This record gives sequence, C-alpha cells and structure tokens, in this order.
Amino acid sequence: MRSSQEEFENAVNRVKLLKKDPGNEVKLKLYALYKQATEGPCNMPKPGVFDFINKAKWDAWNALGSMPKETARQSYVDLVSSLSSSSMSSSQVKPGADRKQQEYENLVVTSEDGITKIILNRPTKKNAINTQED
Repeated sequence: MRSSQEEFENAVNRVKLLKKDPGNEVKLKLYALYKQATEGPCNMPKPGVFDFINKAKWDAWNALGSMPKETARQSYVDLVSSLSSSSMSSSQVKPGADRKQQEYENLVVTSEDGITKIILNRPTKKNAINTQED
C-alpha cells in the first residue's frame, strides 16, 4: 500500500505529538526516511569526522541508498504509526490508576516536618524543562 502525500504530512505532524522520546536510533531513522521522502537519495557531502551529529544523520540518510521517495514515505508513515500505537497502548495500560500518581509521574514529592520537597525526576530528558507536555 502506497502512502499519499497527505498521509505523510499527517505522520510528520503526529511525530511531534509523541508522548515519549523514541530514542536516538529511531530519530535517526525518522530523519533519514524524511530526507529520502522529500529530497531523494543523499546528495550532501559527507560531514567532517568531528561533526558527530551531522555525520550520524548523513550516515543514516546515505544508508538508504537509492530507495524511491514513495517507499521512504510509506516506511516513514508505518514507523510513525507503530510509534503512535505503542505510545497510546503504554499510556492506556492502567486506565483506573490513581490520578495523583499520574499527575506526578516526573516529580518526586516528599513532605517532612512541614517542608515539601519537589524534585524533578526525568532521567531520559536529563531533567531538562521544556514547554512540551510529556
């Protein structure tokens, strides 16, 4: 089944709404498939040895070789769909769970002697604060 341009654009928008970080390997795969679907085979010069991030991106894109744009588009849509469904299923595991526990999933809240401590607990995000809801 071939993916239409509209399905591809919807997948591009859905990937921004993922609840959980899919990890660097999946992000590189998404990047490579996106570039292949929009620009075709890698036509950029290979980055320098010490440009680690761009070299990883280039390697991922270049590894797709001469994959047709339509195939890359379909692979991108399929990958985003699998990420979306796994994200939704993991968030629906405990529908009757305690709401307080869900509200403080990324915080450790302790109260002792009238002092409340709130500690940020997001090791996968290196405890960074961002404007997106996780």
